[in-house]
Amino acid sequence: MVQNYDVFIGGGGLGGLLTASLLSQQGKSVFLAERLPFFGGRFSTHSLDGYEIPTGAVHMIPHSQRGILGQMLLKNLSLPLKIVDTHNFTTWYWKNRQPISHKRFWGFFRAIPKWKQRFFTFRRLLLDRSEIHNNSLTFHDLLSSKTDDPQIFKFFNAITGFALSLDISEMTAKTTYQFLDRLYKSGKAGVPIGGCKRVIENLVNFSQTHKSVLKKNTQLIKLETDGDRIKTIILRHTRTNEELEIQAEEFILNLGINQINSILERSKVNFRLPSLPDAIGGGFAFKSKSSLLKKSTVAQFPDCEYVKGAVEPSLISPELAPKGSHLFLTHQVFGSKDVETATKCARDEILELFPSLHEEDELCIHTFHRDWPVNNTMQGLDNKNFSDVYSNLSFVGDGFKGNTGWFMTEGVAFGTQKVTNHILNKKS
Repeated sequence: MVQNYDVFIGGGGLGGLLTASLLSQQGKSVFLAERLPFFGGRFSTHSLDGYEIPTGAVHMIPHSQRGILGQMLLKNLSLPLKIVDTHNFTTWYWKNRQPISHKRFWGFFRAIPKWKQRFFTFRRLLLDRSEIHNNSLTFHDLLSSKTDDPQIFKFFNAITGFALSLDISEMTAKTTYQFLDRLYKSGKAGVPIGGCKRVIENLVNFSQTHKSVLKKNTQLIKLETDGDRIKTIILRHTRTNEELEIQAEEFILNLGINQINSILERSKVNFRLPSLPDAIGGGFAFKSKSSLLKKSTVAQFPDCEYVKGAVEPSLISPELAPKGSHLFLTHQVFGSKDVETATKCARDEILELFPSLHEEDELCIHTFHRDWPVNNTMQGLDNKNFSDVYSNLSFVGDGFKGNTGWFMTEGVAFGTQKVTNHILNKKS
């Protein structure tokens, strides 16, 4: 039996759930299918010994309630969520120096070791943007034309490594400046009380309250077309193998690019998304009886080769860890090293940075590479949100943020906003 809806969404990550919520709020009938047995993708959590371990994100919303995601959750959808700013903007851990904290974006100049380096960063780098019209110029090449100071390179690599899982040689100068401008305008990061899980639960409840149908363990296996439009999709339940046919006016995919191309190939449609390089990295989760960072902040480790930063979200949302304990989450970039070797090296760096930690305090590590759990397209190289071939096929998610300086979940929210506005503005 064929079921009919206004909108079909394939994939129940943050982008898919935001889209379902925004469209159903406007009266659209929505069917969302998620292949996994849980919603949220990389923006979710699993409980382990009383700790809420994130599936990819670190319980952080990069621009807190002031960013596009915070505004979408709190203002557009009016969800009963609370997002609390970190105490410090960032805290810098250079070797053989005391940690340096600052509460505002411009305070990061204090984190650069020497006055001469601070002046260079402000005057010759952040104010002079005469060369960024060159879209192929990387930020690394731009820096190289102005300085050979290794600490300047380490400083910016720590920022992009933590926020984007990328080296500055993998980012254009134009995109890097957009990214830094967003940090300046939006201020501190924020932690949603209850973490990622609370956000996802609210989006699921909101969508279902507005008559969306959300199905887990349901995989998209095939698309069928009618001229220049997608007409039907075929779904299969991952446990029972029961198939379901859905027809809709609009189709939105919240999947990794490789998964999308695999579906398109099976469907024998005349369209493929460009495959782009992946960002490769991972994150450790540690437990600790005492706070390692002392105050809520984004910790940055410029002297480390792998570990670029860490957060301690339980300082703001204590329910993310058992009473009297703390949840310490790190993020590291693996570069060209194989995952096993890079994981070991990153672990050694963390234990050296925080001697009170021991290997037995490690709860788990997650890695991201290839196509799971998300397509990690390099910042600024995202695919377009809309198909050039099929007029009713759109895309949201990490590979479709748009080259605008929005990053991580903020970029996902920005892409979602573009797609929902596009659909709602279409004439009947």
